[in-house]
Amino acid sequence: MEKTAKTFISFLIFSRFLFLIYASKLEKIYLTKDSDHYLELSSNISYYFLNDNLYDYWLSTFRMPGYPLLINIFHELFDINLLIFINFVADLLTLYLIYKILFKYYDSTIALIGCTIFLINPNSLISSTQIMTESISTTLLFASFYFLDEKKYWFSGLSIGLLGIIKPLGIYVMFFYLILLILRKNKKVTDYLKIALFPLILIGSIYVNNYIQYETSFYSTSSSFHLQWFNTASKNICKNYDFNELEVSEPGYVFENWLLENNLSKQSESKILISKLKQDSKIGLFKNVHCKLLSITRSTVWNMFGIRGSNWESITDNNYVYLAVRLFSLIYVSFINFSLLKMIFSKNKSKFLLSLLLITVGYILISSILPFGNSRTRVLIEPFLVIIFINSLRLKNVKS
Repeated sequence: MEKTAKTFISFLIFSRFLFLIYASKLEKIYLTKDSDHYLELSSNISYYFLNDNLYDYWLSTFRMPGYPLLINIFHELFDINLLIFINFVADLLTLYLIYKILFKYYDSTIALIGCTIFLINPNSLISSTQIMTESISTTLLFASFYFLDEKKYWFSGLSIGLLGIIKPLGIYVMFFYLILLILRKNKKVTDYLKIALFPLILIGSIYVNNYIQYETSFYSTSSSFHLQWFNTASKNICKNYDFNELEVSEPGYVFENWLLENNLSKQSESKILISKLKQDSKIGLFKNVHCKLLSITRSTVWNMFGIRGSNWESITDNNYVYLAVRLFSLIYVSFINFSLLKMIFSKNKSKFLLSLLLITVGYILISSILPFGNSRTRVLIEPFLVIIFINSLRLKNVKS
């Protein structure tokens, strides 16, 4: 059984590699709207991230500098389309960590089953074909959890810090882990410091740089931007419960209208615009609470059970293949997510599973603040969902 599983995993890895070779030859696959953003920012790191004298600085305050810096270094050596092979390496690292953590609590055969489940995941597979942050962010997030579980807190903190300069997520993960240490009644102050030090240095440097450049300190304008959208969306949802209105479905529409209402433009003095945006994001935060809950519920369902049909349309023109992939995606995500629901409502949970659940559910709630769900956000917790699914099979009792 174990030999067969290893052979099949080798086949899946080789197939994924061939799939990426195919994807790397087609711009419509490896380039998306967000890819263009990162490529633009990578063209001149110092210009976009270390200087406020920009015609349109908005993009550089919204995106983190980590991924553009990686692209900049990579592009000096290789063609940009080959960047997706970094995703391949990241996915292999994630695969290895999945094996290690499952082998710790189960046995090698079950660990290999978990690896297989991860490799056949269409959501992770399609992400690996795009010049986007998802694959690398998934590796860093899961690595931070793996090292936390191994009590290698320095490495966990470093993973969080690196994640924090790629996605505006690291600061939340750090707080999750500090909460876990409190719940575990860990009284070693040094353990808290080990987890927090690298994130505070790396994420703190972004706060400091933003203060120097824009005269107002912030991590990323995306947080304020998304809260602004969230508040406006909930207000419009309360009017007629229509999720297809532009104020609900399109963040850019909300932002552009807000600029006009306040006689601002993207080229307005940065301190004024950003400070006003931070202020506006807090207005109405505790209004229309029932509509906000409705929005979060809808986004959660969409994030967790949605499938990326439009992305697969770029891969193939064959309707039968397209429909088969979508059907398989729906079956896959249904099994995985019902396993999560089962764990949430189960009574007996080990410390390990409680930790797993806190990170997974915490991430889901944070990502569901966005009024219009996107299954792409699920990519980062796919490894966590794999382990939850393995546990639901009750192949062997997990250790405490």
